[in-house]
Amino acid sequence: MKRYKNSNLFLYISGFCLLFLGVFLIVFPFKDYAANMRSMSFSFIVIGVLLILAFVFNKKWYFRPGWTLAQAFYLIIMGILCLYSFDRELSDSMNLIFAMWALSSGATQVAASIQLRALEFLKWWRILCCGFLNILFFVYFIIDPLSDYIALYTSLGIYILVSGIICLSEPFAYKATID
Repeated sequence: MKRYKNSNLFLYISGFCLLFLGVFLIVFPFKDYAANMRSMSFSFIVIGVLLILAFVFNKKWYFRPGWTLAQAFYLIIMGILCLYSFDRELSDSMNLIFAMWALSSGATQVAASIQLRALEFLKWWRILCCGFLNILFFVYFIIDPLSDYIALYTSLGIYILVSGIICLSEPFAYKATID
């Protein structure tokens, strides 16, 4: 039996950056809308680049997850959108932007878990659960129960925190035992 060890520094760094951004938005949200958007946009662009690097430099993995690459491109696009949302025209649609991020992450994670199951990975169900959790966040952001400023950034911070935990726990799901 051959065991594939999957560790990726860029994936861990991007996960810790997402955790830091989520905690920052929950605990210390700026009172200024533009400052929150600037910090989120630069963080999203940096995390997107880190996720692209995690996918590119991950040649030793038996299975390279495509959802990290899709999430990286979506984070870069979302960072650019947040960068140009200072005039509050885009601020009303922030829930929709985050809902689409959650939906794209959830759909690609469900697809990756189906691939993992076909490749006989033992822990494919972890990625499936993360995908369904992202789809639940999609429904939450679409329903939009909380519409004031602080509640919006708190719920965004919670989702970013959960995304960081998913990003940090992902390499542990790709341990495969091959005969």
